Amino acid sequence: MRPPLSTRGLLVILGLSLASLILVEESLVEERPRPDAQMMHAASGLTGEWYHCVRALKEERGLWRGPVEEAGFPWMLGDHYSPITTTLGSREAKETATNPAFAALLVRLLHDAGVDSGDVVGITLSGSFPTLGIATLAALEVMGARAVLVSSLGSSSYGANQPEATWIDMEVWLTQVCGMQAASRFVTPGAEGDSGGGLPEGGLDLLREAARRTGIAVTTPASLPEGISLRTSLFSDEGISLLVNIGGGQTSLGTCAHAPVLPTGYQESLPICSDPGRGVIERVAERGIPVIHLLNIRELALRHGLPVGGKFRSDGQARLFTERSPEKLPIVAVIALLLVVVHMGKLRLLGSGVTHLC
Repeated sequence: MRPPLSTRGLLVILGLSLASLILVEESLVEERPRPDAQMMHAASGLTGEWYHCVRALKEERGLWRGPVEEAGFPWMLGDHYSPITTTLGSREAKETATNPAFAALLVRLLHDAGVDSGDVVGITLSGSFPTLGIATLAALEVMGARAVLVSSLGSSSYGANQPEATWIDMEVWLTQVCGMQAASRFVTPGAEGDSGGGLPEGGLDLLREAARRTGIAVTTPASLPEGISLRTSLFSDEGISLLVNIGGGQTSLGTCAHAPVLPTGYQESLPICSDPGRGVIERVAERGIPVIHLLNIRELALRHGLPVGGKFRSDGQARLFTERSPEKLPIVAVIALLLVVVHMGKLRLLGSGVTHLC
């Protein structure tokens, strides 16, 4: 007669079986290129091309004199402070956001959200992150989806805060010289109240000068609620299927207490706020429209395997372009074997008079 199986023995068998299951699962999960990997690479490449177009603009205006060959895209950074600077910002975040692979990430997130070439995507862009605006527009152009873009000109540190190279300077240059298709449906000053409030002395005049220089009219809302309403009405009229918010503009975040800590990345739904001053993000989300929220860039980069800072290598970002594909049959077989082992152990315990584990 077989000796009874002790409780300790059964626990050992269970532990070994579970460890085997984990090892088998890890060894049988294959990293495969995503079906949209080619499109992701194309969006990343187009973003890099458009960054070099911005470099030509800055060189023409005497804002950049860097070496021809250099790591990253340092010319995409603005100044620490200028008369059109709204708030102090993180240089690390702005350097991280210069990575063209963010366009690949946008393709991935948009596809995962179900966006296709027939869709309309709304974009709210703060001048704080012109690189992410360019990356988003490149992703949508490669995908064939239509962009409905609204932008504001005020910028935090190291964004598009050089008075001679504001966001609308970059946008006009990119559309007229570099072949970018999408352009802002309307542009506001941004900053406090979306009307340029709180800018340093002379800042609003510099934004008006940028408008005259580019031939782009700047819409100045009478109040923050009006700035929010202008955007939400446009997106409703255009029938957007998803919103991409770039940066932490007041009109996007609004006055809900939890707005500064809204989760970043793709969000199918968001907690609803009843505050009458809730921003565009929450007003769109409450209609059941998903959101891609691009803020807290360091955390977003780390979550998706992108490097932090301005020096990055394409071979270190391969995980972004792949997906994990488990081999299901072997894993199912191991699970079945585990269940058999547990069942046999249970029978032996019952045969020995042990009915529960101590």
